[in-house]
Amino acid sequence: MVGRVNVDYFFKEVCDSDFDFMLQTINAFEEYSLSILSSLREQSEKNQKDSGQAIRLIHMACGSIGLLGFTDYANQLSQIENQLRDEQLRYDEARHNQVCKTIREVNAELDQCLAAIKFSKDKR
Repeated sequence: MVGRVNVDYFFKEVCDSDFDFMLQTINAFEEYSLSILSSLREQSEKNQKDSGQAIRLIHMACGSIGLLGFTDYANQLSQIENQLRDEQLRYDEARHNQVCKTIREVNAELDQCLAAIKFSKDKR
């Protein structure tokens, strides 16, 4: 287990043991997450009372992260999303930093998965 995701699960179940597909998945998610982070930054800078756009972006990121097998991270984002939706929180700088940190941690975990699988593949 690397961090919060099972490397074997990610490689075998999510990527169907296809190394090239895994690379494409990681690259696609990293590009996708950068666009989400950029859009979230705009929402944070606007500092609007209406956090609907931030909720939508967090929901999208949460779903993608969950599909990749990162359930702990998806649950963290889901809690923030629900609190924003219930107006228990505002999408402010602190929340923005928390969401961005979570998304960046997923990218770091994906990089660790890639390294672990590449290392094991190279040993064969």
